[in-house]
Amino acid sequence: MDVDVSRVRAVLVLGGVPWGELDDGVQEVRLKLLEQRADPGRPGIRNPSAWSGVVAARVAVDRHRAGAREDGLRARLAARWARPEAVRPLDEDRTLALTVADALARLTPEQRHLLVLRFYVDLPVAAIARELGVPEGTVKSRLHTATARMRALLSETEGDSGDRTG
Repeated sequence: MDVDVSRVRAVLVLGGVPWGELDDGVQEVRLKLLEQRADPGRPGIRNPSAWSGVVAARVAVDRHRAGAREDGLRARLAARWARPEAVRPLDEDRTLALTVADALARLTPEQRHLLVLRFYVDLPVAAIARELGVPEGTVKSRLHTATARMRALLSETEGDSGDRTG
């Protein structure tokens, strides 16, 4: 039993999936079918054509939601960085921004990603856990490690450029 490809493609198109992504959508439906078959506790599929149509509709909705999340994230980031032209950052602010950017660049990509999601995008721990597909406790632990590393890097920088009279 395989999915009804023409039906799946039609449902995906009606669900707003771009033409170039239809094959990916069909593959997602096929993957769901394999997952269904691999679980011995699940009942068999009585009407494969209807089943594939429903799953295709869910795939289309998931892709739409993912796109909306990405658009929302882009908008939040753009809003966070948008500044009126009349406001000029102080030299001290520029220095601080460069120092933080340098410290972020010295973190691992995973640590940097976590800190950006938490402090720049302002996502709560639960949302980060959902986004990364890990438990909240794991996110908290990794955030703790990343912030400690960031703190250490910023302390190093402060020590290197701080006042040494004394």
